Amino acid sequence: MTSKGGGRTLRWLALIAVLSLVVAACAGSDGTAETVSTVPTTPAAGGGDTTAPTTADVEPSDSGETTAGSGGTYRLGIFQDPITSNPWADSDTCCNSVWNRYVLNTTYGFLYDLSYPGLEPRASLAAIEEVPEPVQEGDVWVAQIPMKEDVLWSDGEPVTAHDVAFTWETAYEFCLSGNWTQMVSAAQPHPNCGGGNAEQGAETGSVGVLSVEAKDDYTVEVTFNGKPGLAIWGLGNGVWNMFVFPRHHWEPIVEEARNSDDPKDALLNASGEGVPALGPTVFEEHVKGSHARTVKNPNHHETGTTVSSGGVEYETGPFVDGVDFTLYGSQDAAVLGLAAGEVDLLLNSQGMAVGLQDQVSDNPSLAAVINPQNGFRYLGFNLMREPMSDLAFRRAMAVIIDKEYITDNLLQGVPYPVYSAIPKGNLAWHDEEVEEEIKADEMGGASHQERVEEAVRILKEAGYSWEVEPHYDEKGNFVPGETLIGPDGEPIRQLELLSPTPGYDPFRATFGQQIAASALEMGIPVANLPTDFNRIIDIVYNEVVDGELQYDMVVLGWQLGNPAFPTFMRSFFGAENLTVVTGGNNNTGFNNPEFEALLDEFDQATSLEEAKPIMSELQRIIGREKPYVLLFESGILEFYNEERIDLPFTELLGGIQTLDGMQAYVAVR
Repeated sequence: MTSKGGGRTLRWLALIAVLSLVVAACAGSDGTAETVSTVPTTPAAGGGDTTAPTTADVEPSDSGETTAGSGGTYRLGIFQDPITSNPWADSDTCCNSVWNRYVLNTTYGFLYDLSYPGLEPRASLAAIEEVPEPVQEGDVWVAQIPMKEDVLWSDGEPVTAHDVAFTWETAYEFCLSGNWTQMVSAAQPHPNCGGGNAEQGAETGSVGVLSVEAKDDYTVEVTFNGKPGLAIWGLGNGVWNMFVFPRHHWEPIVEEARNSDDPKDALLNASGEGVPALGPTVFEEHVKGSHARTVKNPNHHETGTTVSSGGVEYETGPFVDGVDFTLYGSQDAAVLGLAAGEVDLLLNSQGMAVGLQDQVSDNPSLAAVINPQNGFRYLGFNLMREPMSDLAFRRAMAVIIDKEYITDNLLQGVPYPVYSAIPKGNLAWHDEEVEEEIKADEMGGASHQERVEEAVRILKEAGYSWEVEPHYDEKGNFVPGETLIGPDGEPIRQLELLSPTPGYDPFRATFGQQIAASALEMGIPVANLPTDFNRIIDIVYNEVVDGELQYDMVVLGWQLGNPAFPTFMRSFFGAENLTVVTGGNNNTGFNNPEFEALLDEFDQATSLEEAKPIMSELQRIIGREKPYVLLFESGILEFYNEERIDLPFTELLGGIQTLDGMQAYVAVR
């Protein structure tokens, strides 16, 4: 949603501007532990939590409809030089960078992609909308995917199943890492590749891809070591969203690399110029320190396709002749360029930095759009310690946290409260009914008195008592509690709450302060400990004594990755990812048999109709059992030149930058 200067969005900007916040200069990361690709691996840092509220808080878009064939150049601003123009390197750990992706993403093609803004899978190169049902053949499972037969590369050569097989085989043989580890076999490591994720996957019995073959020119055959559910397809593992590269271009380069002293290095250092494209644009040039440029793909197979997704219907482009990426040395310089009309949109995964909005907020050419981030911030409990191991205690803690008061009053409405682990903007998987159930259970929107009374009821029913029970007296005055006593008759020990420092993340710092203050009101001895972010990560993931993590409670967060399949539910809460056992992301110690069984059902589901109710129930269990109490998320604030460009929609999880500025759909006036 958008609003013009002088609207409600700009009033939010005025509020944001008074906050003294530290903002990360790069997109999605503070350079240490934030960016996540397909499945989350690291906690979110605090630099990007500095934008405005959800799309629900701004006015509807008045942008016009895109018109095919409008032509012109779309101008995008970036803040760092792309590291590589090589598409193989772009997804390898050597050279993976969001700045590469902005330039190169729209040159790639996939068997399956997502529809936007609804975020549901759809066929792209595949000729069928649903992934095929695999057939068991002995010890393996085989699936055949028919491909569209009229698709051309940008140079006019036909796209065939041989391109798909070649891409997979090359990634497999050359032991490509990074994002490729999700796109090649987790079931059987290549003889060239020792150890790593593939070998680990084989040892743990993970289902993965054994081979990808071309049965004929337009039939791809995928062989798995076990029955693949929809989640396996969605993870990529060589099939669903694996990039497809042109065999006729890369085959001689791969052969030359194969015969070199360092095959992988030779492949990754090959030039990306002149590579035929499948997406709406073709990479043309990159002048280091200056700019990059892509041009319209005349053979883009989806041009003119009508898409209906998330309640929006629009036509697919490209509608522009080319896309220019102007490199700026800093966000300050980029914002000045946007205000001066040098570019139409700034690509920054964290949106507009605080302190810079005032340079553009009064510009009549610019419209503001605010979208929810793909992530959340949470209060996490160490379930291996008392009283955090007691559900009644966790429920009472959830009830006394007045998220609405903290976000609306203390933080001026910049972040917004959340209750479910699936972000609201993820239309394909978020269950609003579950969200409301959790909100009701946690007394969202209730008065202080109602919260106190409910927390007291929960704790007393579980056997807790107080030296002085918190209550409201006959005159309506609140009487704080003193000394919460556990069901064993012993006073609850001093508890510690780790939270980031105000300089690192003022939002989480404020929540930490308020959670501790609310607990003390209830007679619960909680001390908030503002702590260096990296030190928090070390404590909650690495400090283990006698098989137990050494923290009580922590305020952290996650930036989530590919929304196609919320596989992070297993990563965060699955028993096989227990931090103290495997070093995984489950640092709460949550281990719930019902949840585990549903995770397996979700992994084995073969259709969206089957998978969605399972994911709803998984959300419900997390809301009920509360290893996390979900707290808040911030919005992504972006400005674009609405006098120059038309966008078919502006409501999108993660913002316009999620689609690399919507290069496939934008039209220039």
